[in-house]
Amino acid sequence: MSKPAEGPATIAILGDDPVIGRALESLLASADYVARFFSEYPEGEAEPLEGARVALVLPASSSKRREALLHLISTTASTTDLPVLELTTTPNENGQTIAVPWPCSIENLRRSIDETLQDS
Repeated sequence: MSKPAEGPATIAILGDDPVIGRALESLLASADYVARFFSEYPEGEAEPLEGARVALVLPASSSKRREALLHLISTTASTTDLPVLELTTTPNENGQTIAVPWPCSIENLRRSIDETLQDS
């Protein structure tokens, strides 16, 4: 699938597991994305996710943490319309995010990201 003319898409990886976050950051970088891991949502910044075109949410340690993170993304002016892919170990019928079964291959993750970029 083709990338937009402005260069590789920036993917914000959000979650509280730095091992998975940094590993995905490296894997996505090797798949021609600009990937940035955030262990916390940077509240109060004008561009909190540094121009990301997709937010990739890692499985959360608790449902409260997950809900809080999704709430911040959906209510911050600069990220309100940001597509969200949520890596999940359980089915998600939330409707606000696109559930991606986890664990998955980098190829499946890349396909989900590219489809999301095309739809946004």
